[in-house]
Amino acid sequence: MTPADVHEGYAEAITERRAEVLKGAYQNHPERFVNKMPTPPTLNTEVWINRPTEEEMKESP
Repeated sequence: MTPADVHEGYAEAITERRAEVLKGAYQNHPERFVNKMPTPPTLNTEVWINRPTEEEMKESP
């Protein structure tokens, strides 16, 4: 998922569509999925490149 998808509010719709596609794939070919029906990854609530330490976060206004 691109950052634009997330910031523009498309993330939930994309995740729902992915779930539908995975469900269809599982229904058509359950032998390809050994353990269970696949699900799309959950959305992250935070994403960091270089996360500041707790001390640095306390220092910022």
